[in-house]
Amino acid sequence: MSIKKYLQKIKDVLVYFDFEPLLFMWVASDILNNMVLWTTLDYWESVDQPNTYWLYLTYLISSVGMMVFLHNKKWLARFISFYLTVYLFSTIRYLVNIFAGGQDFTIIDAKNILITCWYAAMWVWILFKVKKEILHKTLS
Repeated sequence: MSIKKYLQKIKDVLVYFDFEPLLFMWVASDILNNMVLWTTLDYWESVDQPNTYWLYLTYLISSVGMMVFLHNKKWLARFISFYLTVYLFSTIRYLVNIFAGGQDFTIIDAKNILITCWYAAMWVWILFKVKKEILHKTLS
C-alpha cells in the first residue's frame, strides 16, 4: 500500500466515520482521571495551589456535561466549547507561571506545550465534527 493511499484512508476515517464511541471513552477516561475525585481541597491548599483544585473541578463539570449530553449535539458542542475555553485558560496560566516566575523554559515545558497543542487540536476537531453534524441536521 502506498503512503498516499494510507493517508487517504486516514483522512476518510477522520472525515466520514462517527466519533461518538471514541468520545464516550475519552470523556469517561477524563472523568475517572480527574484529580477532584482522588484528592481534596485540603491537599491542594497544603501544596499552596488551591486554584488548581477549582480548575480540576471545572474540567470535571465540563466532562460530565459532555457525557450527559452526548446524544444532544447542541449541548455537547457547548460543553466542548467550555472545555476548550478552560483548556486555553489553563495553558495561559501554565505559561504565565513559567515566565512570570522567572523560570527557564525547559525541554519538559516544550513537551508539555506540544502535548497541550495536540490535545487542543483534537478537541477542536471534535467540536468541528459536532458542529458539522448540527449543520447537516439543520439543513435536512
